[in-house]
Amino acid sequence: METRQFNLSFHGSRTLKDERIRIIILEEIEKHKPSTIVTHAEPEGVCEMARQIAREKAIPLKVHFLNFKFLRGAFEHRSKDVLNDCNFSVFIHDGKSKGTSNEIKLAEKMGIDHQCYLLDQTKYKSSVGFEIDTAWDIEPFETMELMDIDV
Repeated sequence: METRQFNLSFHGSRTLKDERIRIIILEEIEKHKPSTIVTHAEPEGVCEMARQIAREKAIPLKVHFLNFKFLRGAFEHRSKDVLNDCNFSVFIHDGKSKGTSNEIKLAEKMGIDHQCYLLDQTKYKSSVGFEIDTAWDIEPFETMELMDIDV
């Protein structure tokens, strides 16, 4: 039986480091079931979280480093290398990062299938979560039995 090679790349803003990023990355991994995760080697934020999750889940990881033989073009060339090495790209953008904006435009120009997420920056490093948009399925308090405990 032949297994398909599917490379999933992650790109995003360095400012996004909270658990929302982890949730998005885990959901995309579950959806695409990649054989390899591809991302940028140096940046913090989204790429750092993708590298960490790849290690945690024992998914092969391929990282592309900056190559300063291209001088100021090193960032563009690294992004092109990551995009050329994937079947699908996920972008998680803070709406401000010029690098991520340029990468999204580059993916569109290259015809790379992709998904974009736009998230506001948060001052919190953890326990941010997404907005709750539906009520939790919980029994009303009045129907719960309370136990008396002697201390």
